[in-house]
Amino acid sequence: MTRSFRNILIFGLFIFITRIPFLFDGFGSEEDAWAMLLVAERIGNTGIYEVSRLPGHPVQELIYSSFWSMGPIFFNLLTTIISTIGILAFVAMLIQLGVKNAYWCGAALAFTPVIYINSSNAMDYTWALGFILLSGYFISKKNIILAAGMLALAVGCRITSGAMLLPYLLLIWKFSDENHRIKKSFLFIATTLLGSVIVMSPVIYQYGLEFFTYYQHFAIPGFLKNAYKGSIAVWGITGCLTIAFYFITIILKKRILKEIYFENKNISKTLLVVCAISITLYLIAFIKIPLKAAFMIPMCPFLILGLALFLDEKSIRNLVISLLFSCFFLGINLADENRGSATSALAVRVMVGGNSIAIDPTQGLVLADQSKRKQQIKFAEKIINRTSVIRSKTILIAGWWNAIVQVFYKKNPNDSVIVRHYIDEPELKWLKRNGYEIYYVEDQGAYNDLRFKKNMTDQYAKQLDF
Repeated sequence: MTRSFRNILIFGLFIFITRIPFLFDGFGSEEDAWAMLLVAERIGNTGIYEVSRLPGHPVQELIYSSFWSMGPIFFNLLTTIISTIGILAFVAMLIQLGVKNAYWCGAALAFTPVIYINSSNAMDYTWALGFILLSGYFISKKNIILAAGMLALAVGCRITSGAMLLPYLLLIWKFSDENHRIKKSFLFIATTLLGSVIVMSPVIYQYGLEFFTYYQHFAIPGFLKNAYKGSIAVWGITGCLTIAFYFITIILKKRILKEIYFENKNISKTLLVVCAISITLYLIAFIKIPLKAAFMIPMCPFLILGLALFLDEKSIRNLVISLLFSCFFLGINLADENRGSATSALAVRVMVGGNSIAIDPTQGLVLADQSKRKQQIKFAEKIINRTSVIRSKTILIAGWWNAIVQVFYKKNPNDSVIVRHYIDEPELKWLKRNGYEIYYVEDQGAYNDLRFKKNMTDQYAKQLDF
């Protein structure tokens, strides 16, 4: 075992250990994480593929379907393993490319709050990122076939990973000699596209060529919420301030920094262009559908790499410290006893857009997410306990609580209660005529109206009381 390989393994073990405390609170704070279990179980029992949500995530869905009975800790553990491998691939790629401070860059990626959060739940974000970074590593090793295969697997986790075809193609072009550039570029494109079709074939077979869609039932949030999701919810307050400071520093002193830190100017300039393209592509995608901070995850390693091309070790180390601080301290979080985070006595609450927001010095983004997971589980248990005594035929409109309630109902079934996501007016009328009692979980009556763009739910249903 070489010293370099041993160092990477030790670093990987350290990153892996930091995730362990966050594996035990359900499948994650997103409804889709809980829906993954439901879909995996159905695939495992029937052998028929179905998506957890369009456009499909077949690599993750099919792998989970083989282990659906293992429970949330195992689901989360698989995510932790794959995301850790991805971070190690990022470090190894930077070492291979001759980028300074590779381990500090890896630490910055590992402790970016949105990545830390999503490397210990059942979501697909860091699965896709892991395969993207493995693809980049194999490009740095000039193994085109494996690089294409990894990118295809990334597409099978999140189809938006295909955007990396363009910046990675630029890297391949740069690293190839003039006589083989066209051949290697064509090989990468063809193998990636073929591999992507293969991994997405279960989706195509079941849903046809119109599978590439995204169900957007609700309006895009306002500017302030989107700005928060695209910045503080990704990097944290101190992380954002540190990144902004170094960007300004680079702009003001770019000539000096260029002379000091661009050892191999040709490679560095190419990497800078690759970073700029990657960041731009995923930033455009986020602006188009700014629903989740996790949509920014694919651009994170390339922003860190772009900074590393200009900054010295001390500056990158400062960035790591600021990101780590954001994980555990000074968070801006939703303060809601059911779907938000618990708050400390030091938290300052403000109302923003009708939501109670807490600025909490003792709870950063990672701790807030863990708290949110615990509170959501507690509320789901309240729903189960409340509905367990119902004996008349009943429909419960659960909205964004649908998946987690469905999972809990598997342990405590009540045949009298049918849990639904949202229900349109014609079906509500039919249910009422046929003697069903109809309830909705708090706030979901309004969201049912919003989903179908009609003020009608309260005519047929009432809020579930406790």
